[in-house]
Amino acid sequence: MVRMIASLLQEYGTDLTVTHGQTSKVLRGFFRAVNSKSWQSMESEANLLGEITRGQYAYIGPADGNVREGDTLVLGEKTYLFRRVEFYYCGNQALYQWGLCVEKG
Repeated sequence: MVRMIASLLQEYGTDLTVTHGQTSKVLRGFFRAVNSKSWQSMESEANLLGEITRGQYAYIGPADGNVREGDTLVLGEKTYLFRRVEFYYCGNQALYQWGLCVEKG
């Protein structure tokens, strides 16, 4: 199962730069806006990716990525702050890490 998740992240994921203190590393993962129907109904316009500016962003990355709350993620011109990070387990084995981020600034 771990190899299958790693293969999916490698094949379909995006290169994401994660910074902890002065150390940066590039991880392959998924990152996208978390949308809520109530926010969507209040917005008069959403961009092509469905991003809602007040929203949170979901991260899914490798279990060995060692991402922690308070780390930052850089994608393109924007920087995001990890507010929550946890592992997803199957049995006793961590399959991947997931997190919620907010845009910095």
